[in-house]
Amino acid sequence: MIYLISGKQNIRLKSQMKSIVKKSLTEIDPMNFVKFDGSLTLIQDIIDEANYIPLGYDFKAVVIDSPYFLLKERTKSKIESDQDYDTLKGYLANPNPDCDLIFLVNTSNSDIDKKSEIFKLIEKNGQVVDLPEPKQEQWTEVVKHYFQKNWPNVIVDSDAINELARRTDGDYASLFNNGSKLALYTDHIRFNDVTLMVTRPLEENSFLLFNYLVDDKNMDAVTLFRDLKSQNVEPVTLISLIANQFRLLNRVSYLARHGYSPDDIAKELAIHPVRAKILRKNSFVISMKRINQTLEDLYQLDLQIKSGLVDRFYSFELFLINFKRK
Repeated sequence: MIYLISGKQNIRLKSQMKSIVKKSLTEIDPMNFVKFDGSLTLIQDIIDEANYIPLGYDFKAVVIDSPYFLLKERTKSKIESDQDYDTLKGYLANPNPDCDLIFLVNTSNSDIDKKSEIFKLIEKNGQVVDLPEPKQEQWTEVVKHYFQKNWPNVIVDSDAINELARRTDGDYASLFNNGSKLALYTDHIRFNDVTLMVTRPLEENSFLLFNYLVDDKNMDAVTLFRDLKSQNVEPVTLISLIANQFRLLNRVSYLARHGYSPDDIAKELAIHPVRAKILRKNSFVISMKRINQTLEDLYQLDLQIKSGLVDRFYSFELFLINFKRK
């Protein structure tokens, strides 16, 4: 059987692949399960492997990771000039019935070139599996199901489920890592356990950092930055995220000065009404001139860090200490 599995989260791709392989192989070893990097291995060599069934086995599975040739926008590959796609097309038209050939595409289904002959052959003679990103309203149920399936003997309070859902924010790898950490820490997970052991999403921390600056709480901003530094968060990442917040504040400030209400702003900028309300309030305590100057300061700081002219941690902390909203 031929499978094409696509999705943005690698951990889900691997989980789906493993469930397919387990149905076909009673036991897995290097002789009946082979995995290739599609960007480094010629497709004709992979097909040779798919056609070969080792002695002592009735079935095998061949996995192609990173099959760049299936995408609309192909990354440059050193092996492209030597690829024999006719061999692949021939196999897809007449696949080995004793082998599962699995393509793992670590990107959105919309990035796949569905007009290509290769994709059409996979679709015709195999199965295309799309693993879409979970919607925000579904994520709490995903978190709850994770504990029911993997840690059935662990009690998890509902407010702990909600907080973990908020902090993992649709990231399966984060859920699996933090979920197992919590389950090994205690057999009754409470809200406080989640706040103690699971870090906030980086975007949320950047928003909090931004709010500290606008509220004139520079030392709180410095303390938060030092915590993030201990988590190996790079200053250039924070500079980019904070700059985005100031750009958004600039737009909110403009709309607020033209009589837009928080609900109008939320609709116009496609942001949450609560966020629009907070930003609108902030727009009256910091001038547009100061916002633009801050954006220029962040641009120059980013340039200096990337050019190696200043120490990235010291210079960013100095920016936080010296920031003035007036």
